[in-house]
Amino acid sequence: MDTSSIAGSALFMKLGQTQQALSTSMIKQSAEQQNKMANLLAQNARQAPQPAAGNGSSFNFSTYA
Repeated sequence: MDTSSIAGSALFMKLGQTQQALSTSMIKQSAEQQNKMANLLAQNARQAPQPAAGNGSSFNFSTYA
């Protein structure tokens, strides 16, 4: 192999590694956003008013959606 072929192969491999690193970074960012959303939903669920215990009924209806 000549020098230019080796250099081209190395550059091609480096490009593949760069693309993989970018993909990994995007997946990590997406996971972090999903984690933030899950935390916000959990916090919202803790703060939401709970339905009042009914008058002896085992079924409670809530208008919260």
